[in-house]
Amino acid sequence: MPSALESLAALIQDPALANVPAARMERLRLHIADTLGMMLEGAKLAEGKAALAAGSRLAGWCASARLTEADDIHLRSCTTPGSVVVPAALHLAGAGAFQTFGDFVTAVLAGYETLIRIGYAIDGPHVLARNVWPTLFAAGAGAAAVACRAWTLDVSQTAGALSTALAASTGIAPPAVMENSSRWVSLGCAAERGVAAAKAAREGALGDPQLLERYRGRIAGVRISARRLLQGAGQVGQVGQVGQVGRRFLFDEIGLKPYPIARQALAAVEACRQLADSGTKGISAITVSVPAAQSRIIDRPALPSSRMQSIASVQYQIALALLSPDRLMEFDRTLPFQTEALRSLAAKVRVRRDARLEGQYPEVWPASVVVERSGERKSIVVGTPRGDARNPMQWDDVLLKATSHRALLTAFREAKSQEPIPHEILDRLP
Repeated sequence: MPSALESLAALIQDPALANVPAARMERLRLHIADTLGMMLEGAKLAEGKAALAAGSRLAGWCASARLTEADDIHLRSCTTPGSVVVPAALHLAGAGAFQTFGDFVTAVLAGYETLIRIGYAIDGPHVLARNVWPTLFAAGAGAAAVACRAWTLDVSQTAGALSTALAASTGIAPPAVMENSSRWVSLGCAAERGVAAAKAAREGALGDPQLLERYRGRIAGVRISARRLLQGAGQVGQVGQVGQVGRRFLFDEIGLKPYPIARQALAAVEACRQLADSGTKGISAITVSVPAAQSRIIDRPALPSSRMQSIASVQYQIALALLSPDRLMEFDRTLPFQTEALRSLAAKVRVRRDARLEGQYPEVWPASVVVERSGERKSIVVGTPRGDARNPMQWDDVLLKATSHRALLTAFREAKSQEPIPHEILDRLP
């Protein structure tokens, strides 16, 4: 029987990946365009400029996309795969690794599936509570998968590259809200290591394909479930063979964000917007109830003093959404926007943990919100806010997030699968 990494490698190199159904191809184009838009927006920010100046373009691109907190996200794995796999694919495209746009998209799909599956295998939503960043843990393997598919390595080489990348994984990085955090650069460096692992495999330097079995499924103290890793991957036979029967793409579960926000807060903000559509006059209290894992991230009653604090605080984001909704789309919040009215409204928001919602998490990241106004109470539960995979954003929504790059992002929508990647895309990269 093949090892877990050999089975994952077989999925990555399966020729059938190239036969992307039209609906999935459209979603892939959308996510690629969204990630590129966030990469370009993030590159304008101080942290993005610092990341691009600190190392390679690949590391800077990954950091720039992720630091916006407006990139795509997969809930059950708690990973943001686009911020890694799309920059990795663009990096390789710039080096001429793909003959056609279709080849590029197929490599992106292989990267998405790999990174999401590893995040799911380590139970990303729960290891996050132990300060293990699931996206960082899986980033090297995700980037390696993109490169292995781009260079058409065989299954043994691909398994060796995955092993090399995973052996260096810890998932440990400084907190996002820490001042001058190197968190984003850490992600870019992990992606670089993944591409390097694939390059080493191409030259004959391979990691141990039995890595997970040899260490009983644990790397850096993090357990990787082989069963979850390969769940829905299809029937696995000899090395290099993976069947289509029962295959499910975890990419199909991924969602987008309509604006910069901690995804744990999105349902609450959207619920408040529905309940308070008549304005904020008379509001005396807002109660946000969420699962405990979400509360730990978003319950930040102190007024934010930095961009990331403003993005993570549900109190601030609710007040901003109700009083100055256009400012939700602002990426540069170096000095977060504040007024007396905003400070007053944010102080009325209370967050509580709701055991009744725990059963929905992490498949759904819900919020129950109660707004008290002039002696009346209105409530609503939101489980699938705009951007969730079950309530998806469309092209107009994605183009609205990065309006200054509209023409460039539209090029991804219109690119022909059997033709080379349009030059205007690669020539515009920072």
